[in-house]
Amino acid sequence: MMDFGYLLRILARRKWLIIGAMAVAALATYMFIGLRPEKYKASVIMATGIVNYKGINSDNSDAFVQQYQVQNAFSNLIEFVQSRSSIKILTIHMLRHDLSASINGVEKPFRKANPNFAQFSQEEQNQLLAELSKINLDSINDPSFSQQFDYLLDKIARGYGYDHDAIQRSLSVKRKGETDYLSIEVVTEDPLLSQYMTNTFTTRFLRYYHNISVREKRKNVESYTKLAAEKKYVVDSINNVLFEYLKAKGLPVLGKQSEELVGQITKLEIERQRAESLKKSSAGSVERIKKYEDTRESRDAREIQNSVEEKNNTVDQMERVRELTQKSLEAKGKDPDVEAELADAKSELNASVRGSARIQGKLRTEDSKRTKEDLYKERVASDLDRIDAEENYSQLNNEIWSLKNKLGAMVVSDEISTRLKTEEARAVSEFDKVNEELINAKLNLENAENPLSIVENAQLPEWPEPNRQTLLSIFAAIVTGTLAIIALFLLAYLDSSLQSPDLFKKYTNQLPLLGSISAVPVKGLDFATLFAAKNATQPVTVFRESLRKLRSILLQNPERIYMIVSLKDGEGKTFAMHALAHSLAANHKRVLMLDTNFKTPLSEEYSDTPTPNSAILNKIIRDNGLANIFLMKNPAEDLKTEQRVDIIGNVGIQKSPSEILDPERFRHFLAELSGHYDYILMEAASLNQYSDAYELVSFADKVIAVFNAKSNISHADSEALENLRELREKFAGAILTEVDARNMN
Repeated sequence: MMDFGYLLRILARRKWLIIGAMAVAALATYMFIGLRPEKYKASVIMATGIVNYKGINSDNSDAFVQQYQVQNAFSNLIEFVQSRSSIKILTIHMLRHDLSASINGVEKPFRKANPNFAQFSQEEQNQLLAELSKINLDSINDPSFSQQFDYLLDKIARGYGYDHDAIQRSLSVKRKGETDYLSIEVVTEDPLLSQYMTNTFTTRFLRYYHNISVREKRKNVESYTKLAAEKKYVVDSINNVLFEYLKAKGLPVLGKQSEELVGQITKLEIERQRAESLKKSSAGSVERIKKYEDTRESRDAREIQNSVEEKNNTVDQMERVRELTQKSLEAKGKDPDVEAELADAKSELNASVRGSARIQGKLRTEDSKRTKEDLYKERVASDLDRIDAEENYSQLNNEIWSLKNKLGAMVVSDEISTRLKTEEARAVSEFDKVNEELINAKLNLENAENPLSIVENAQLPEWPEPNRQTLLSIFAAIVTGTLAIIALFLLAYLDSSLQSPDLFKKYTNQLPLLGSISAVPVKGLDFATLFAAKNATQPVTVFRESLRKLRSILLQNPERIYMIVSLKDGEGKTFAMHALAHSLAANHKRVLMLDTNFKTPLSEEYSDTPTPNSAILNKIIRDNGLANIFLMKNPAEDLKTEQRVDIIGNVGIQKSPSEILDPERFRHFLAELSGHYDYILMEAASLNQYSDAYELVSFADKVIAVFNAKSNISHADSEALENLRELREKFAGAILTEVDARNMN
């Protein structure tokens, strides 16, 4: 696992990055929310009747099942309210309203088509309005239309913002706590639109829901009506055949009993006509009372609203008169502007009081009229009269048919008339049964109640919805900061570079570490004056002190010939060799850097620098027959003799050291150099690419491996690391270069 303290240090180093990202996120969120238009919310509270019908029993029997049923019923109802078919009805209504308002100019449309989405012509708009005008939303129970109509509806609805997705984003339906109520909320950019859409959607949904709930009952009424008509046609057909048959045979003279039957039939037919008239009049009364109740409820709502508005206006006028009166008293009635305003305010107050009195008088007059309860009682009484009339009508029909049958039996009794009478009786019986079912179906349809009802209509929202600008900005900053921290942690975790001494030991399996060299700006860096410089910058100071620590370790060992190696190119072994050489020179040690990296020799800019020791070095090179391998030094007798660092470069050879160097002669060469220098630092080619370092190991007292803190240890480095461990005592240790000063400890 990665050191947690190391991760915290990463966060500490990147704290301004994290804070900056949080600040940018908070500012961007604050500005974005500030640019968004204000939103207004209107809500309707609707009673569902679910709890009333499926409430938990008082004895708690099957409580869990009942509670589950309630929750399931609410979930089903909420999904149905937000369904595509329910929203489509609102889409139709809103489009019909805005399109009609745009054409007739009487009303003001709530919205105009967005030019970015209004990819439709005026002809298509007129065509859709014509189709919408034909739809009766009060009786609709299936908002499925033709594919062409649905396509045109959705196309234009998107332009006005009334399509399914837009309305669904604005619509919110949820249960209010554990109550029987549903809250239906609509949020739009216009308070009037929010109120209108909420009330319209709820009203339309109630009718749509009721139409669906009585759909089967309507089908039953239509089916029985059709069947009753068929049965009535059969009865009338048999009657006509019987009448024509008796007429062809010649009717006999009716006796006294037949005359009494005819009289009874006539009397019953008159009563049947009265019952039919009463049935129709009662049904008409019920419809008129229903219409009156609806009109009365709407008018009462408007008058109450006008009364409240008038009352509020009167209160405002009284407050204005009081303030102006105070100003008049302070001015002692000498300010003409104040006096004029006071007179106008009193006049407006008197007008407002008179208006309020008229409304209150109107309300009291209306209170004297029939109450809603009285209307309900009248409607119930009329409905009962209608039911009684229908039952009486059916009973009279049966009696009339019975008497006619009896009369027909007295007139003729031959085989044909008997058969017709039998068929007539069977047809009448079937008709009576179907007619009875029709009456019951009509009663079920008329008595069907909508379990949903509006408890509280949507009011005009006075204030926009809080945008939570500050809270969301803080939340955005927290989220951004958290993501930044996670990203930094993830990058640090995935980063397998040798960033610190601890990570170096981890990734190299505890390879001995001689020391670390901190990163330093190379530009303008002069090793010759590094250890004598005063008031150096912080990076330079840390770099210098890290070299001094390495120097103290080398000075404690008796070995004098060190070979500097690396696993791969670009690790900084040349830079490390120069830094170590000048660090030792600062401690009055004479150091020779011998370039034995024949594959990548040092530039002559470094190796061919004149030195006071040029003559000695050239003689040693010639005496050992290495002039064709190492570069000869340019003579420089005029230079001062206190120079302590010399460099011998090579000519660049693609052969390995064992192929160009005689072992005994090269040892003698190093021994002669050791007589003039305290330390000899040899640089070799990279271990992974070449065998040079392995062939030169025997000529060095110690081997130092250089690793770069920005490099990674790969599987290809495993063999080289194992070879370094096999050097055992000859391996002095590793030097980690370009370490961030904050990771030194």
